[in-house]
Amino acid sequence: MEKMGEYSVLDARPMSCRACKQSTIRVDQSKSVYGNYQKLTLQETPGSVPPGRVPRYKDVILLGDLIDVARPGEEIDVTGVYLHSQQSLSRDKSGFPVFSTVIEANCVVKRHGDTSLFLSDEDKRAIRELAQDPQIGARIIKSIAPSIY
Repeated sequence: MEKMGEYSVLDARPMSCRACKQSTIRVDQSKSVYGNYQKLTLQETPGSVPPGRVPRYKDVILLGDLIDVARPGEEIDVTGVYLHSQQSLSRDKSGFPVFSTVIEANCVVKRHGDTSLFLSDEDKRAIRELAQDPQIGARIIKSIAPSIY
C-alpha cells in the first residue's frame, strides 16, 4: 500500500489528531504533501450481466502515473490489491462497524476487444515450446522469485 506521509491511502483523511486526539483539524497547506490521486468506479459490462440483475461495481484507487489512463465508458483490466477500511463512525443497525472495500490499482490496461493483439506469432511459438517443457513450473517459480529457496 502506498503511503502518503505517515498515512496510508485509505486513511489519508484523518478524523482526529493522532498525537492529541483533538477532532478539529485544519490543513496547513505549507506542510501538506500532495500526490496524484484518482478514484474511479469499475462496473461489470452490462452485456455480461444476466437479465434482471444490476451490474456490480467496485471503487478503484489510482495513484501516481496511473491516473488518467482510462476514460469513462472504456473497458479496462485492473490488477491491484483488494483493501478494506472501516468507515469512520459508521455502524449498522446492530452496532457493528461498517467496512468499505476498494482496489488499489497496480496496473490498468485498456481492452481492445481481441486480446491476441498483444502477442506476436514469435511470442505464441515460444509459449507453445515452453508449454512442452516438463520443468516449466520450476522455471516459472525460479524466474519470479529467484532468491526464495
